[in-house]
Amino acid sequence: MTAISLGSASFWYSEDMEEQVVVLNGEFLLLNSNTRRVEKLGGTMDEAREALKTLGKFEGFPAFS
Repeated sequence: MTAISLGSASFWYSEDMEEQVVVLNGEFLLLNSNTRRVEKLGGTMDEAREALKTLGKFEGFPAFS
């Protein structure tokens, strides 16, 4: 799925649509719709990719690669 941009925020949805990577105020965040948990992924795209890999979630975000 492609990124969605809403003003100063951008979103990437996971394949199952349960999680989103959001860029908000220069910070990459991982949001979980079910648990409402928010995890900081870093301040750059590379940091966010590495954090997703560490969490084992990178494969679920093909448009983020």
